Amino acid sequence: MKSILLVLLLIVATSCKSQIYPLNAKMSDLPPNAYVKDLNNELDKYVGLWKGNWNGKTLYIEFKKVKYHYEDDNYPLFVDMILGERKIVNSNGIVEVDRITNFNYQDTEFRGIFDSFSGEKRFMFSPENMCMKQASLYIKNFTNTQNDLTF
Repeated sequence: MKSILLVLLLIVATSCKSQIYPLNAKMSDLPPNAYVKDLNNELDKYVGLWKGNWNGKTLYIEFKKVKYHYEDDNYPLFVDMILGERKIVNSNGIVEVDRITNFNYQDTEFRGIFDSFSGEKRFMFSPENMCMKQASLYIKNFTNTQNDLTF
């Protein structure tokens, strides 16, 4: 009786576990509720507070790695993803935009990281006040030791 109960418990435990796949897995090969995990910590080098200059202003972008629940056409997945928020300070030191202080995991302005044809890293950028418009942010250089961005 104990061995039957142990076998049933083992079957239930293994069947409830979601399947884990690497970041480079083909989405078409994934079953529902799969977890696309950053197994090799490839995304960790982008995590942190980054600083750059843009049109005479100082731009800060904070990137965080999160386990994101993604559902498209009732097809749920879990994906390790980079999310980001920004802060813009003008040359007079006045803060024009600050979404970092209240980092919004549900509706971030920056999502994902993708390789572009030129080898640059690309983030999808959807500002809150732009009526559902999107843009791409191309980052030419990540210097991991200084947390500086070049746009």
